[in-house]
Amino acid sequence: MTKEKKQHYKEPDELRQILEEVLKGKKYRLDCGHHFTYGTYLGNDITIRNGKHLTITCSQCGY
Repeated sequence: MTKEKKQHYKEPDELRQILEEVLKGKKYRLDCGHHFTYGTYLGNDITIRNGKHLTITCSQCGY
């Protein structure tokens, strides 16, 4: 990747801040059928598969 292309990417802290503001404390059912609560210490990790349609599963079902 060239330096010019790298400049188009933002830092991960910005993505963390967006997720924190939007998802904090919300509960979701994932595409795999499991449940996820954002921001809890015992919450599931999730896998987001990028493509034509996003697929969001728990980390166990993502493999």
